[in-house]
Amino acid sequence: MATRKPRVDPLTESELDELDRFLLSSGTPEDSMDLEELDGFITGLVVGPGTVSASEWLSLVWGDTESGKRPVRFGSAVKCRRILELLDRHWATIGWTLHSSTPTMPILFDYTSGGPRGPADPAFDLVSGSTWSIGFMRAIGVHADAWQAAFDDDDAGEWITPIVTLAHADDREIVELPLIQSQVEALVDSLPESTLELYRFWHGAGDEGGKASAVRKPPKLKAGDPCPCCSGRTFSLCCGASISLN
Repeated sequence: MATRKPRVDPLTESELDELDRFLLSSGTPEDSMDLEELDGFITGLVVGPGTVSASEWLSLVWGDTESGKRPVRFGSAVKCRRILELLDRHWATIGWTLHSSTPTMPILFDYTSGGPRGPADPAFDLVSGSTWSIGFMRAIGVHADAWQAAFDDDDAGEWITPIVTLAHADDREIVELPLIQSQVEALVDSLPESTLELYRFWHGAGDEGGKASAVRKPPKLKAGDPCPCCSGRTFSLCCGASISLN
C-alpha cells in the first residue's frame, strides 16, 4: 500500500535560519521584514478574509512603499527561486495547519537589549511577541475594511485583543500602561489559540466539524508578474525562466 504524501513540507530549522539570514542580509532593503514579522504577516494573511496576489504580499515583505519598489538583490536566479520556495512552503505549512484545526506556534525572537537580536539602546526594547503581532497587523491592513467585522464581533474582538496589545505595547494611546512580564507572557501564550479562533471565524471549523472553506494556499507568481528581483522584466523572462539544459 502506497504511503500518502504529506500535504506540506515544513521548513527545517536550518531552512528557517537560511530564510532569516537572507531577510537580514544586505541583499534586502533595510525595511524588509525579519523572520518573526514575516511569520506573523503570513499568519494574518492566511487567517483573514480576502485574497492577495503574490506580487502584492511579496512587495510588503520587502518594505515597498507608495513611492516605489525597493530593490531586492538575490544574487542569482537560483537564489531567487530558492527564497520563493521557502516562502511558499512556510505559507503552505501555516495554511494546512490552521485548516486542520491545529494552532500554529508563532516564531518569536528576543529583541530586548540583552537578547541576541536586541537593539543597542534599551529604550527601544520590544516586548516578546510584538514584532510577530506587528506583522499580523500589517496583514489586517491589507483588508482593513473587511476586518472591521471581526473587530465589531464580541468574540472575535477578544481574540484580536492580544495581537493588538502586543503590536502596540509602546503606544500609550492604545495600551495605557507598560506591560509587565507576566502580562506579556499571558498574551504570548494566547496567540496560538487566538489565531486559530480567528481563522475559524473567517473560514469555518475545519476538520473538527462544520463546513470549512478551502485551504488557504500560497499565491503563485504569474508569468507576467514583475520579477521580485526588480529587474524590470517579467518573472517568466527573468528569475522564473526555465533552466537551460544546454
